[in-house]
Amino acid sequence: MSTGLYGRAAELRRLAALSGTGGALLLLGEAGMGKTAVLSTVDATVSVRGIDAERGLAFGALNRLLAPLADRFDSLPADQAGELRGVAGLGGRPDAFGLRCAVHRLLVGLAADGPVSCVVDDAQWLDVESLEVLAFAARRLAGHRVAMVFAARPELARPGHDPLAEIPRLWLSALPDEACERLLRRWRVPAGPRAVLTEIAGGNPADLVSLAAELTPDQLAGRAPLPEVLGGGRCADYRTRLAALSPAARVLLTCVAAESTVELDTLSRCGGPEELDELLAAGLLRIAGTSLRLPSTLVRDTLYRLASPAWRQQAHARLAAALTGPRATWHSALTTSRPSPELGDELARAADHADHPSAASLLDRAATLTVHTGLRGERLLAAAGHAWQSGRPGWARTLLARARAAGADRARCALLLGEIELRDGEPAVATHELAFAAEHLTDPDEASLALMLAGEARRIGGDLSGYRTLAHRVTASVPSGSGVGALFAGGAATYAGRHGEAAEPLRRAVDLGLAAGDVASAVWAAEAAFALGDVEGAYECASAAVSRARLGTRGAALPWALVHLALTAIGLDRHRAARAATEEGLAASVAQRNTWAEHLSLQGLSAALLGDLATARSTLDLAAPGIAERSLGRPCAISSWAGACLDLAEDRPADALGRLATLGAGVSGAQRAIQVLATPQWVEAAVLAEQPERAGELLGRFDEWVRSGGSAAWLAMSSRCHALLADDLGEAEEHYRTAIALHHRAGAAMELARTQLFYGNRLRRHRRTRDARVLFRDALRGFRAAGADHWATRAKAGLRACGETVGTGGVTLAGLTPQQAAISRLVAVGETNKEIARRLVISPRTVDHHLRNIFTTLGVRSRVELAHRVTSATTQR
Repeated sequence: MSTGLYGRAAELRRLAALSGTGGALLLLGEAGMGKTAVLSTVDATVSVRGIDAERGLAFGALNRLLAPLADRFDSLPADQAGELRGVAGLGGRPDAFGLRCAVHRLLVGLAADGPVSCVVDDAQWLDVESLEVLAFAARRLAGHRVAMVFAARPELARPGHDPLAEIPRLWLSALPDEACERLLRRWRVPAGPRAVLTEIAGGNPADLVSLAAELTPDQLAGRAPLPEVLGGGRCADYRTRLAALSPAARVLLTCVAAESTVELDTLSRCGGPEELDELLAAGLLRIAGTSLRLPSTLVRDTLYRLASPAWRQQAHARLAAALTGPRATWHSALTTSRPSPELGDELARAADHADHPSAASLLDRAATLTVHTGLRGERLLAAAGHAWQSGRPGWARTLLARARAAGADRARCALLLGEIELRDGEPAVATHELAFAAEHLTDPDEASLALMLAGEARRIGGDLSGYRTLAHRVTASVPSGSGVGALFAGGAATYAGRHGEAAEPLRRAVDLGLAAGDVASAVWAAEAAFALGDVEGAYECASAAVSRARLGTRGAALPWALVHLALTAIGLDRHRAARAATEEGLAASVAQRNTWAEHLSLQGLSAALLGDLATARSTLDLAAPGIAERSLGRPCAISSWAGACLDLAEDRPADALGRLATLGAGVSGAQRAIQVLATPQWVEAAVLAEQPERAGELLGRFDEWVRSGGSAAWLAMSSRCHALLADDLGEAEEHYRTAIALHHRAGAAMELARTQLFYGNRLRRHRRTRDARVLFRDALRGFRAAGADHWATRAKAGLRACGETVGTGGVTLAGLTPQQAAISRLVAVGETNKEIARRLVISPRTVDHHLRNIFTTLGVRSRVELAHRVTSATTQR
């Protein structure tokens, strides 16, 4: 199966631009990175591919390139045509400079019939003479309609030897994790193994496919360890390349394979410059800054495995002498293959003072040297914990599998695996593992952690029935004064709608969580405060959790804490803070796919609330595959909420209402908290869709939650909802004035502007245009300050509908009658056909008839396009 072009959008755009403007480009990438697949998108006029067997044949590649063009030689001057015939096997021996000029002139001449693309693949295997001629021509294509693209492995352009110097180059970067996921889905690799393979392959598509093709049914089902080295043809390729090296170069390469990152000065103490040059020329190493690197963990492990035991011992001995500290100790331990309890203990002690990646490596080796089976398992379990905290879930899973096989404590293994699955795998699997851990752990703190994480796993999947069952078990067996007991008691009462009963245990959970001092407790304090309706308090707790995660040793908890900071920031209308939290969370959660999807859904929600439609759609589209595949109920519900906001922004209230009703019906799992938070959009959609009766019951639950917390930001939203539903203008105005005062108190600028926009529209419909204009002006200032351009357009349309000119001129819509222009302006404000009919004292059927004619006259297809046309007509004058 082809590796395809997953994740290569940037490279394809660069090639497309080159083919349109001419010039040259060198595409560099390790073996298997997909260079040939990228080149296949170029419609090549002429092409040639390097052949390793012909590297010593002077002009061999140029001969193959020129032979199909022999009939074009006569278009050149006689001397240059003669040079080309010589290379093509049709004449005498070529002159070096004359031949270069002739090839350049031939390519430029071909461009007289249209753009020319010359493709050179596997350029590292071209003979030197052909490469020099093509490089000469490539450097002189500026201003001509000729694009020349070379593709090569890194050894072609190594330092000190670059035959394509001065030609722009583009490194084929590693495939992003999401592209690797899509590729492995085609091979039907389950989520857990996908995470491991994605991590070890380093974004190399050929290596990913090689691994996927060789997986056994037991490996796919998780019953057998996953491969850690390449097999088949990819392994054979590296075996052949190793065989061509000198013995000294093989040992030096084994030094690099034995150490995750090797600095140049360190390697200089392990071997000579001749060996280093040999490895660079063979393309087995790359210099990155001051260090040397191999393409991926998979290639490193493969090369290490292919090295003989003698080479490995020599490499470790040299590294032990060249390094200091824990890494030197680690390499000293690897000079022996026999179990050594003393060395194992020394490595374990060194791990206490190392960073997470180093500690995982040290403990892994310590386990290998450990004689006692139980201690070996415990060290592997500790190594897995460090691997997880260093952002390596695939490595952590591999170490965990070995720990369990070595007899490590089953319950503690289940606790770690449950946390990994919760953040980066299947929440259903996490629920099973965490429930087992909670039941069998003897340490009270670990058992409490397992219970809390199990409850979160139930909630993220929308399994409230399972959550209530778990809560009942917890409250029956855990002291009510404990944090875990208080959170479960308050959470169960909240999800049952008994807010009065939930208040006391939730407040206790907040106090205990903040007093505990760890990240998880602060996150759960934020959840308790949010359930209370105290959104400001929840934001403070989430901020404390983020601070603790940044300063502490549990780096894997930072993305989780940032999810709650982003959600509470959105709840407080602090969209800049929310965006900062989601951007940091996305960067920190690249190895936590579920948390990454949560951050994407929250980023999409914030963009949708601001009316940034393009950003919201692209972000939500990126999150959707992972949400669907792993049944992530909470981010699914947040995405549905964001989708409803987009529907409202594009004047589709019925679609928004249907989407929110589906959310409320539990299609994404029973996400009661998200349903309640989305109440303002539900009410807005119900009113605009002329189905206000559908908002009553949900608004009642919303009001109860809002009153229990007393948050000014959400009390304002409650008042706005009641204003929208009020039939009497006086009653509506009272609610609007209350909402505006509360928005000011909360500092909620965006929602304040939205309330002013709703209020202004209500007054305008009652012909109080002077008062409405004041509100529209205030809303316009608020939207502009928030960067909400879409909603600013709505405020400007409201001002125009009130007779106020916005900009330098009035609206002109060529071809429309005065009444049609008036209807167009009212549509741009967001009014329904019935509202327009009441405003203009005509029937809804007449409005519908005029709209069809307006669409035909202006060539638009929807009310949204019409609104944009009205806005454009204003701004262009």
